[in-house]
Amino acid sequence: MNNLIVFKANAFPTFSETFIVSNITAAIDAGFKVKIIVDTINQKSNTSQPAILEEYRLLDKVSKFRQPKGRINRYLKAFQYVLNPLLFYYFLRYLILKKKVSLSYLFILKFYKDFRNTKTFHVHFATAIHPLFELKEIGFLKSNIVVTFHGYDEHGLPKGKPLKNTIHNFNKYVSHITANTQYLKNKLVARGFSEKDIKVIPIGIDTNFFKKTEAINTEIEPFKLITVGRFVEIKGQAYGIETVKLLKDKGYPIVYTLVGYGEELKKLQELVAKLNLEDTVTFFGSGNQDEIKTLLKEQHLFLMTSTSDKSERCETFGVVSLEAQAMGLPIIGFKSGGFPETLVEGITGITVKDKDIEAMASAIENLMLNNDRLLEMGTTAKKHIRDHFDSSIVTCKYLALYV
Repeated sequence: MNNLIVFKANAFPTFSETFIVSNITAAIDAGFKVKIIVDTINQKSNTSQPAILEEYRLLDKVSKFRQPKGRINRYLKAFQYVLNPLLFYYFLRYLILKKKVSLSYLFILKFYKDFRNTKTFHVHFATAIHPLFELKEIGFLKSNIVVTFHGYDEHGLPKGKPLKNTIHNFNKYVSHITANTQYLKNKLVARGFSEKDIKVIPIGIDTNFFKKTEAINTEIEPFKLITVGRFVEIKGQAYGIETVKLLKDKGYPIVYTLVGYGEELKKLQELVAKLNLEDTVTFFGSGNQDEIKTLLKEQHLFLMTSTSDKSERCETFGVVSLEAQAMGLPIIGFKSGGFPETLVEGITGITVKDKDIEAMASAIENLMLNNDRLLEMGTTAKKHIRDHFDSSIVTCKYLALYV
């Protein structure tokens, strides 16, 4: 078990969490055995990386805790399990800890029994930590725990005394805490976590896959913009549509492609109709990585429209910014959350005030009218991502935490 890494997440596979897949495959390539524990097992179709899932047989490594169904069956299983001295002993400790009787604790122990001496649990998203703290507290789980915050899990932390208890458990039972940006680290510190306990490890991408040798073709019209992301409020695609409207009203030949899916789709479609942009804005739908790569190859510029939502939550990273830059596209986006940490301001991209569509339109216009700068930024962007965000660089930082 000392060579086993258990990755714990809320769900697997998912379209948007390619970084978890790259982390898992890097561990396999480094010689670790891997298991994946999740709350929800999705279909293979729920991924943008079907070839990688197949190559590494990742779905065969996924398991989910399930309690026995049916009252009689639960009692029979429980009787069988309490005959095991190890399970019986820790079941009693679990009951004392929780101060109530539930067979669920016994079933949890049975499920995690095969993993109790695992070298490391790597938890992606702090919301997936349960029940590791409890298993550590009763002495059942011997593993090191690494927890990686990605954003919304910070926003979902409790307040008041429950938060203090959560931080206490992190201090006591977690070997390493990582955050994907300094922005997210600062938010965790503001919540009460110790600054010295948090290591910033960004998300990485495969620059051998997201690679474009030729430069942007500035001779082709219309000027092509693209945004990739789920259609949810925090992604801010409505601001990209309104920005494009400003440019169209100035007479610029321009097209805008939106790649994604989600609850805001109907609202975005209605906005496009209201602004008479049906011939300008295209909804591509959700695309796999091959499709997204092909689309990025055809564009001139990437719009990062992520913003703050009604609860003031911001995106903490923005992996699509890396993918676009790796494909030689300059980035224009809002100064929101941790996204600005993915680019070099004025060199590989430009950020403007959050939700300021006039400033965003002006930045796009300046690059449209300056082909040399557009080309230079695209070339520099590719090198920036290759040198700082290649998955081989990032995953090595994770692997060092498993030793």
